[in-house]
Amino acid sequence: MQKVPRLLVVQRISLSHDRLMSRSIAARFGPLLAYMAKHGMIEWEEIVESDVTIGQLRRFDAVLFNKHSSNRAVDVMRMANDLGLRTIYDMDDWIIDLPMYSVTDLNDDLLANITWLIRQASVATVSNEILRAKLQRIRPSVVVIRNGFDHDAIPSTPEDWQEAVPRKILFSNTDGIKLVQFRKGFFGVLVDFLNRNQDVTLEFWGDGFPEMSQIPRLTSKGFLDNSAYKSAIRDAGYMFSVVPLGGREDKDALFFNSCKSCIKYIDYGSLGIPGIYSRSPVYEDAVVDRVTGLLVNNVEDEWAAAMQEMYDRAELRDGLRHNAHEDTRSRFGLADPAQTFLNLLTA
Repeated sequence: MQKVPRLLVVQRISLSHDRLMSRSIAARFGPLLAYMAKHGMIEWEEIVESDVTIGQLRRFDAVLFNKHSSNRAVDVMRMANDLGLRTIYDMDDWIIDLPMYSVTDLNDDLLANITWLIRQASVATVSNEILRAKLQRIRPSVVVIRNGFDHDAIPSTPEDWQEAVPRKILFSNTDGIKLVQFRKGFFGVLVDFLNRNQDVTLEFWGDGFPEMSQIPRLTSKGFLDNSAYKSAIRDAGYMFSVVPLGGREDKDALFFNSCKSCIKYIDYGSLGIPGIYSRSPVYEDAVVDRVTGLLVNNVEDEWAAAMQEMYDRAELRDGLRHNAHEDTRSRFGLADPAQTFLNLLTA
C-alpha cells in the first residue's frame, strides 16, 4: 500500500493584520488540503512558524510556506532542507513589489528573505501564469496551482437560491481597498446607489476602511474562518456582489493587480451570487461580460449603471447566477489542482 504524504503547513502572522493568522493561507490552501485529505491523498497539519521544532519536522515528508518572509521561516526551511524534506514556497501575490494601496510594509531584510526562500525551496508554486512568468526570473522552475472550490463540501444549488428581504448586496476586501484613481469615485457610486434605493443594505466582510462611516446602511460583518465565511455568504440571500479592482487607470499597480487570482469570482459563482467586476485583467480572463457577470470600467457612470441594472432586473441576476454557477463548477473544481499538488509532494 502506497504511503500517504504527510504535509506540514507553516502558519504565520498576517502580512496585513498583526493580530491575525494569515488569511491568505486559509483561503488558498484550506479548501485544497481539506479536499485532498477527504480523498485520502495526504495527511496534513498546521503549526505556527515560531512553534516549529526539528523534532516536529521529522514527522513530515513536506513543508509548505506561503508568502513567508521572516527570519524564522528561513530557519524552518533550512532545517527542513537539511532533513531532506520537500519544501514548497507559494505566492499568490507579487509581494516583492507592493502597490501603494497595500497596508503591508516589507523592508529590505524581509524582501531578501523572500528571495532566499523562493530559491532554496524544492518547489516554487504560484496561482496563475502571470506570476509564474515573473517568478521564473528568480528561479527557472515554477508550477501553477490554480485556486478552486470544493463544490461538494459547500454545496449550492439553484433550488436553494432566494434573495433576502430587505435586499442586501455584498462587498468583501482585505489588505487595503484595491483602487487608487477610482477609489473616491467607487465610494461615491456606492453612496448614491444606496441613497436612491433605500430598501438595500450593504454587508461588508473584511478589513475596515476610512470611508465606511460615509456609507449609509453598511453592516460590517468582520471575519469568519474560510469555510464558515463561504457558508454564511451562501445563505445570506445577496442580490449581487460588487468586486472592484484597479485596472488600467492605475498604471503603477496594474501588474500587481494582474497577479491576483479571480478567487472572488470562483467563490461567488460557486455560491450563486451574481457579481459586478472591474475590467481588470484578472476578471477579464475569468468573466464573460453579461453572461457570467458584469464587467465594467472603473468610471462612475459604468459602475452606477451596472448597479442600478442589477437592482432593477431580476432576470439578469438570475441568468448571471445560473451561468456563473455552471461555469465555476466546470472550470474551478479541485480535482486537477489536487493531483498537481500531490505530484509535487511525491516527486
